[in-house]
Amino acid sequence: MEKPNKFFAIHSTTKETVYFNNLMFAPKDRWVETENKGEFKSVYEWTIYEDTRYKAKLRLYNYLTYTKQGLEIPRYKPFEGTEIGKSIPILNF
Repeated sequence: MEKPNKFFAIHSTTKETVYFNNLMFAPKDRWVETENKGEFKSVYEWTIYEDTRYKAKLRLYNYLTYTKQGLEIPRYKPFEGTEIGKSIPILNF
């Protein structure tokens, strides 16, 4: 089973589908020159959709990939093994 994606985009003319997990990497609009020379307008070629079943798909993926094989589900722990949050404050105001 492939890891699920939270977002997908469909191209308006070619109907190509692109899958991604973060909106920072979403396809952007492009600038097209209009009939008047020197004028440009923004054109959106992609329609972006959010998969509302993402959490359920991710739970199933984690169950099949990790839990069923007796492995621990990986968690994001950015400060593990460091002094940040113990002796060094996370936010130093």
